[in-house]
Amino acid sequence: MHKFLANGRLWGELVRNAGSNRPPFAFCTRLHGNGNPSAVHVSSINIRNLHRGSNDDSSQYNGGGSPKVATMQRPVAVPLAVPLPGVSSGVDAKALVGEISKSVGLAAGSIAKINPVPLIGDESKEPVVASVTSLPGFKRLIHHYLMLSKIRLTSLVVLTTMAGYAMAPGSFELGTFLLCSVGTTLVSGAANSINQVIETSFDAQMARTRNRVLVKGYLSRLHAVGFALGASTVGCSMLYFGVNEMTALLGAANLILYTSIYTPMKRYSILNTWVGSVVGAIPPLMGWAACTGGDLGAGAWILAGLLYCWQFPHFNALSWNIRPEYLKAGYKMMANSHPALCTRVSLRHTGFIAGLSCLAPVLDVTNVWFALETLPLNAYFAYLAWDFHQKADSKSSRKLFRFSLLHLPLLMGLFLLNKKNWLFGEDKSEQIELTSAGANASISEVFVSGREAKENEGQYLVPNIVAEIGASPAPGSIKAIEDNLLSNVATVLPTASKQKL
Repeated sequence: MHKFLANGRLWGELVRNAGSNRPPFAFCTRLHGNGNPSAVHVSSINIRNLHRGSNDDSSQYNGGGSPKVATMQRPVAVPLAVPLPGVSSGVDAKALVGEISKSVGLAAGSIAKINPVPLIGDESKEPVVASVTSLPGFKRLIHHYLMLSKIRLTSLVVLTTMAGYAMAPGSFELGTFLLCSVGTTLVSGAANSINQVIETSFDAQMARTRNRVLVKGYLSRLHAVGFALGASTVGCSMLYFGVNEMTALLGAANLILYTSIYTPMKRYSILNTWVGSVVGAIPPLMGWAACTGGDLGAGAWILAGLLYCWQFPHFNALSWNIRPEYLKAGYKMMANSHPALCTRVSLRHTGFIAGLSCLAPVLDVTNVWFALETLPLNAYFAYLAWDFHQKADSKSSRKLFRFSLLHLPLLMGLFLLNKKNWLFGEDKSEQIELTSAGANASISEVFVSGREAKENEGQYLVPNIVAEIGASPAPGSIKAIEDNLLSNVATVLPTASKQKL
């Protein structure tokens, strides 16, 4: 190496290139004379022989003669630790690395694969992004099933079902509660899976849905149908055999309504929003029926009405900001075809929510505090709907949508806290009080009748004997009193006691 560095001509060329903006291997181009900056091999110098200390090759320069180009054997890479930040923009760095790889006998691009460390001065590092495909097989399948079930929407459905169970005036049974929750989860997941199977080609046209599992091809449509059939069968069976017939009937009806009516109607009529609101109102009825054994009272319909009305401001505000996507996919939405109706319906149903909240204490479902506590909540909800109706822009619709996500859990929480009939509450106490009062009355009648019999025992003993030999008792006599007393005692004493008397 010292012989190579001792060569003044080469060292000077390297120094001059290092101090300029030319590439560090520009001297190779000069010796080549072909003007190609990516040619980094030296055909005029046998570097390998210089490293070995060959006197024949070194005499080419020590003698002051011109380089002997014809005696060179083959190009090799220049093993110089020259800094690379000075590479000008005219040099193709990728081609440079490729030429170096070829010269040392490696395939093009293999250096980057072997050593991923970036070049000196290149501080940019590409972030490593974890992909779903990097998960193990079983976990990846579970992840796909959750996405196929629209897990966030399914979670909202199950929460409203749980709310219906908690608000019903019945006793809480953990087994029934869990079976109802799991069965509803499976039925809702099956409905959402069928929805994605039907709308796969349309979901691919919307930015909001183009990353779904069927659009990406992570699962086949046949696989999704099989999952939906299995989930719906198991879910409905759990609701029927583990809960009651009414809950299973509501779950099956909601499954059919969502997949067979609501989903196809989205491409033909704006009435799909009303049908979809009915779908959202059924889950609390399922929870109520599960708790009460199938009895749907006034409270169940108040709760379902609140969920039905809440759907309109929530969904209309959501669809307003993605109108172009719905239009591109061919969905019939009020936000596109009837924008004035869209905002008007949202405002109207916020008023219905306030009315139902005031009706709940009137029908003895909640106490009066529920109407008072929900008044500011519903008033602000109506104000945002009014603002959306007046402005009809993205900002007002976004505010309405975001508050709707907060409004529903607050409304359900206040409904639960102010419900009229709690577990082991007034109904149980009234039953116990009535039973105790009836038992005490019977016992007191027995003791009173017994005491009267003892007081009159000495008076009617002889007349009783006389009566047995044929004397007829006169009205108001001791015998008449005895007969009246015995008839009263006979109504409260058992048969053995009657015979004894």
